[in-house]
Amino acid sequence: MRVLKMKQMTIDQLHQLRLDVFENAESLHKEARLLLEHGFFARAYLLAYFCCEELGKLPMIVGAVGGLQSGDTVDWKKVMKRFRDHKAKVDSDDVHHYMFGIDLDLENDSDLKWLAEARELSHGRVVLKNKSTYVDVQNGRAVLPLKEINFEHASKMLERAFESLCAHWRSESLVNPIVREVVNK
Repeated sequence: MRVLKMKQMTIDQLHQLRLDVFENAESLHKEARLLLEHGFFARAYLLAYFCCEELGKLPMIVGAVGGLQSGDTVDWKKVMKRFRDHKAKVDSDDVHHYMFGIDLDLENDSDLKWLAEARELSHGRVVLKNKSTYVDVQNGRAVLPLKEINFEHASKMLERAFESLCAHWRSESLVNPIVREVVNK
């Protein structure tokens, strides 16, 4: 069986890739919720975080599709580097969440404040992701993920992942022809 690289995919295949990424993100969120409900807070946090990272891939795919449709040259090396870069995916999800999940506030700029805060909190989410995954050593003692991540950490990350899913569902229903077709039936 021949394996296609992303740059060899057709536009229709790239639209399907978007759906596959979204489906995986939804699954990560559902599994995170189950883990939270059963007291596995560290792993619930981790999967909710990965849900947001996975969603961060969608704008990258959309950008490549847009470039192809407009006849531009797509820098596939850059696309693939970003597609696999944790920080790039988190930043991509934050910006997308801002654009499609936060209401415009021309009077008080609460939308801009949300984005600035999300960017500020990004490093903290990464720190908690690492704490939810790995045993560490601090002051000569082992620090276990199960002791570092509590219900509040996990539930906040799960809520953030759900909000990102909602923002991405909204945008996919506007621009992905496969989703539009289903929604319009």
